[in-house]
Amino acid sequence: MKRMGKDGMIRVYIVEDEKLVRRGIIGLIDWAKYGMEVVGDAGSGEEAIGFLRRESVDLLFSDMEMPGLSGIEFLKKAKETAPDIQIIVLTMHQEFELIQQALRVGVLDYITKAQIEEDNPDILMERVRKCYLEAVHKTALADRRLESDTAFVWKVGEPGGAKAAKDFLLRHGMSCEELDEGHFLLRIEGKEIPDWEGVAKESGQEEAVVVQLSQVRGLRYQELAECLNTAIAARLFRDYMPGRFLYVYVYPELKKEQGLGKEGAQSDFWMNIEFMTDDAEFREGMRQICSSVSSNEERTILFYRLNLYWAEFSGKDITQFFQEVEGFKWWYQWKEWCEGLRDMVLERVGSGGTEERVRNVQEIHRAMNYIREHMDKEISLRELLQFTGMSKSHFSKNFKQITGKTFISYLNDIRIEAAKKYLVETRQPVSWIVEQVGFGDEHYFRKVFKRDTGLSPRAFRENKSNRI
Repeated sequence: MKRMGKDGMIRVYIVEDEKLVRRGIIGLIDWAKYGMEVVGDAGSGEEAIGFLRRESVDLLFSDMEMPGLSGIEFLKKAKETAPDIQIIVLTMHQEFELIQQALRVGVLDYITKAQIEEDNPDILMERVRKCYLEAVHKTALADRRLESDTAFVWKVGEPGGAKAAKDFLLRHGMSCEELDEGHFLLRIEGKEIPDWEGVAKESGQEEAVVVQLSQVRGLRYQELAECLNTAIAARLFRDYMPGRFLYVYVYPELKKEQGLGKEGAQSDFWMNIEFMTDDAEFREGMRQICSSVSSNEERTILFYRLNLYWAEFSGKDITQFFQEVEGFKWWYQWKEWCEGLRDMVLERVGSGGTEERVRNVQEIHRAMNYIREHMDKEISLRELLQFTGMSKSHFSKNFKQITGKTFISYLNDIRIEAAKKYLVETRQPVSWIVEQVGFGDEHYFRKVFKRDTGLSPRAFRENKSNRI
């Protein structure tokens, strides 16, 4: 791989057939500010290829449309002539198909000429510099292999904390090499293994950890970096606990795990009452979630649905869910949150009960869902007794114990909450809303609404603070 120019400067070459545009690009940018120097420019592809055969260039800025040799053909020829060169494509417009072809050839990035003139050049050129250095670093990693059986990698704890972590390690005489943003390969061969807990605490990075990976002799640096961002990241998500700083893994075992693929979770298993009341079912359900859901977004959605479904039992304010889980990064956080939800549910329905108790909770839960699904229709207590197969006294006792309300109070509350949403989110008349939420009598609806909210339906709609 070619070295950069004098004093570590990135050698830049500009290819653009219009001389004024070429001169404008060169003059508009303070190249030295970004560690770059322009070593030449050309108005045609042929002229550029000739220069690349004679001189060393690190970074090529090239137009895609020029007389003679140009476009994808020119990009391929430039790569053949100077395999280590990185290319930034200059375009007039963001032409999707052409850009996709250029990316497949192996160009580093693309920018429009308008961006150079109109956008903040600092942001644009810092992006170019970062992309270039990452590409060079990645190429260097691909050519190197680990020489020892065990690798120690420092994983940065805070986003954007790579520089601070590297400075700290070097200040304390710990030789390290950056694998990528967030991972440093530590060189401690022949030395006593440090007190990682003390090192991590002193660094000020609360979530910094050290990964000890064995059986890695001969592994390419790039393969190690990929493993850190895939298999090890997945294991750390599950294993991480506050106060634990060293995590030991065996590379072949991780590769085997990765090859097995993810296990699918049973659909809506957490909607069964046994998930909350039976310890073994709860552990199995949590295991399924942990092993089958890959992204934090998917996990957040699943737990939101779970939170919503059990809100009637837990009494939790569902509007606070996203504030509660904001910043969750590790499985122990989700597990603790779900255990807290389960405790709240069990407080209402009871735990370790008999089969009869579990069956009663299941039937009341079915009745609650039935009420929600059919609230726009007339629902009688007799109808629910037939639906659940319970006697009147048995149903009433269990319903009050679980929901904290009588059947009529619960039904009215569900209907009033739905009415609030209609009042806020639509401009439909009150008479229409009364019909949608199942109140047969508008006068009775207004009376219950005023009693529960302190406002008439019209005043509630006009009061902007009453937003669901």
